[in-house]
This record gives sequence, C-alpha cells and structure tokens, in this order.
Amino acid sequence: MISHADVEKLLGIQAAERSVLSVYLQVPVNPPALRGLPARVDELLALAGGADGPGALRARDEGRRMVRRLLEVHARDWLGHTVAIFACSQLGLSEAVLLTCRLPERAVLATRPHVRPLLAALQRCPAYRVAVVDRRHAWIFSVAGDRVSVVAEPVAGGVRSPAFGGWYGLESHRVHERIIQLARHHYQDTAAILGQAMHSGEREPLVVGGHEEAIPQFLAILPAGVAERFAGSFAVDPHTMTPARVRELSGAVIRDWAQRREQRLLAQLHDEPPDGLTVIGLRGCLAAVNQHAVQLLVVPVGGLIPGFACTRCGALTSTPGGCPDGPADALGVPDLIEEMVIKTLGDGGEVQALSDPPGDIAARTRFLLTQAEGR
Repeated sequence: MISHADVEKLLGIQAAERSVLSVYLQVPVNPPALRGLPARVDELLALAGGADGPGALRARDEGRRMVRRLLEVHARDWLGHTVAIFACSQLGLSEAVLLTCRLPERAVLATRPHVRPLLAALQRCPAYRVAVVDRRHAWIFSVAGDRVSVVAEPVAGGVRSPAFGGWYGLESHRVHERIIQLARHHYQDTAAILGQAMHSGEREPLVVGGHEEAIPQFLAILPAGVAERFAGSFAVDPHTMTPARVRELSGAVIRDWAQRREQRLLAQLHDEPPDGLTVIGLRGCLAAVNQHAVQLLVVPVGGLIPGFACTRCGALTSTPGGCPDGPADALGVPDLIEEMVIKTLGDGGEVQALSDPPGDIAARTRFLLTQAEGR
C-alpha cells in the first residue's frame, strides 16, 4: 500500500540522465494471461518514446529487463491489481508498488520516477481508520488496501445489561441513566484512544460503524481534529461482524467520500472566476508554477505532455524558446505535468489528480500572478 512517505522517497531519486523507467501495468486476474505481460510492457515502452541516443536506449533496455525479472518472480502475487514498477540499473533501483486502485497503464523514461499516478491512488484509495462502537465495546481498525488490522479494543467497565429493569420503575430509570452515563464515558475513552492513534503520520479519513443509535452519540464527543476527518458511517451488528465485512462496508463509504471530494472540487473550480486566484489551462498554470505561486494544482490522472525545463533557472515551458535563457539551455522532459507536480510539492503546495479537470489542468494561487509567463 502506497503512502505519502513512499512518494516523497521516490521524489528524492534522480539520475543524471533519462535512465529511470516507470511502468504502470494492469496484472490480469487469470494466471494463464500472465504470459502476455512482457509483450504489454514492450508496447508501453514503444508508446513512451524518449529513448534518443545510445545511452537512453541502453537504459531503456536495461530497465525492460529489470521489469521483466520482477514480473517473472512476483506477477502471481499481483493478480488483478495495478502495479507500479520503478527500475534504473545506474541507481540500483528495482522497486514495485502494489496499488489498490485501477490506474491507466503507461511507461515513462525520465530522470526520476513518475509519481503522478501514485498521487491519484492516494487520493482515491487512501489508508483509513474504522471505529465500530456499541455501549460496551469498541473496535478500532486500520485498513490499508487488502490489509485490515485491529488497533485497539476498548471495553467499558460496569455497564449492566439494558434489559435489567429492577423491581420498580424508579430503579429501572436509575439503571437506564447509569447505562447512558457509563456508555458516554466509554465513548469518550474510545474517542481518546482513536485520537492518539490518528495523531501522527498520514491524515487518514475515519469511518464509524455500529448500531444506528450509537453512531451519532459517538460522533458527538469526537475531538475536533478527529471529527474533521469523518468520511461517513455504516450500520453493522458489532457482535457478528468480521474484519472482512468491516473492510467491505467501510470501503464503500470511502469510495463515496473520495468521489464526493472530487465532485466538490470540480464544482468549485467551475464556479470560480478564472481572472482571480484560479488559473485554468496549461499556459496560466505554467506561469503560476514558475512563479512559485501555486497553492493547489489540479492535474489529469492520465496523459503525458512533453515539454522543456531550463537547466539554468529551472523554468518549465512547452517550447524550447519559452525561457528567457534561450533554447540552448532547454532540456526536454517527457511529461511537463509531472515536472509541474514536483515543483508544486517542492514549494509546499497541494496536488489533486482528477479524471477531467477544467482546461485539462488548473491551479489556485497564493497571490495574483505578475504576468502570464509560460508557453
């Protein structure tokens, strides 16, 4: 399961030449179909291009062999999944990342790993927490891809059975009030444990499950930092659930949550005027990235746009003459959007990958651009 730390680690890898091969590949569900994977890798490499000169050709061929070796050893473990493979013999890089989201296939030969699809996977299929609660018990799960693990099982002490009513109605009322009080403390203890578990590391979304009457009571006492990560809820009998059932129900909640986030962002971008802090289209976004002004960059999940990066000032352009330093210092890059993503992340900005962003690419800026640079 990919994490933001894994992406940052990959972003720290860079070769002096275009020798890093990134391959995103759909592994078939049926084992007999695995025989066609080497040919599919060759097809993706042919579509990628970018292997000009003997050095790049050699790097591509070495990367192909490394990818094939990984497939020979591990393909049966990846059935039905998208796998991202990064290979570079010069750097000793040979790494595969199994993804739970289905992503477009592609191959890219560049100076660094191609990470844009990984950002889409983190967005759509994040690791998350699940809290399943009732008045006496709670289970806190961590879900990452196909893995489900129990983080904690808090148990309330001294809660008497809600079926116990005593001899008189007054005693029944007192018992009921005591149950509510103890349940509230139990929820508070569970919320505190959940807050500690979610305090550090990735900002994971939270799904809450249980009996319908218990869920709103538990949500009402969540700490603000945890409550803001609430993605949705599901009804389940805590005493008959299984980890697999929890993953199934919570996974549907997370998919809906991710889809709602994308739709909300798209609606906001369409409603915002393009002459303010919102920039639509490649030219304006290039200007924003080159001026280190991007707060949020919205990029497509698929597609590659070849471009150029200046080796002196680092400016990104769509034509070799777009930088003031001139075409002599322009170095071709296989994907201009990838370079924009890396610059934005390096400047502390956020990147979101959508299926169909406005103008194919859009940005929100921290300040108004001084001029429409970028070509």
